[in-house]
Amino acid sequence: MPHHNNLSESEEMYLVTIRKICESCTDTPIPIPHLAQELDVLPVSVNQMVKKLTEAGLVEYQPYKGVELTAEGRKISTKILRHRRLWEVFLVRELKMVLDEAADLSCRLEHPISEDVAQRLSTFLGNPDVCYHGSPIYRGNGEKSNQEISLDQLKVGQHCHIVRVDADQHTRSFLAEEGLHAGMEAVIDAISSSGSILIETANGRSICVSKQIAQKIYVEGTLE
Repeated sequence: MPHHNNLSESEEMYLVTIRKICESCTDTPIPIPHLAQELDVLPVSVNQMVKKLTEAGLVEYQPYKGVELTAEGRKISTKILRHRRLWEVFLVRELKMVLDEAADLSCRLEHPISEDVAQRLSTFLGNPDVCYHGSPIYRGNGEKSNQEISLDQLKVGQHCHIVRVDADQHTRSFLAEEGLHAGMEAVIDAISSSGSILIETANGRSICVSKQIAQKIYVEGTLE
């Protein structure tokens, strides 16, 4: 069995891809064709890598169902995602890079750093909870930073920090154009009888969203 500290970037990429597919759901076997599509490689290549990762104890393969991470595979892939997303925040916020360019570079920077360096980077950035794609930045222990609840569960007057918008790309783009996106602060100004919510953002803009959209917007915190 290989030492897990000596995984190749390709092996790590497979683990991270599986982790990302299941990030917003419970871990279920990922069909090989689905994984091949995500990685833009042939299914035969996926089969070869899955066999290798299975022998290393990092994934489990169920015939006719697919592949899922073991506890060790999940631990490794979560650490890599933590590093990637911290670098993304640094590159966009501190170096003013365009998000797409920062995302590409952060994928290359995620591999060589230690957790000690990652923690120093997190501290420097103020321990951010989400990257600029709205995805969670895990703590060093692999847990999410805070509990997430949907926007529709808040009350008038409550302040919140938006961590992700779990909607289709068209909806996310529309909301972003209106000034509502992951990483921003907001306050609930009013709630109509139909459940529509009037939100005031940190820059003073007011946005009204339906209850259905509010259920797809997640904030950190607890109900009071």
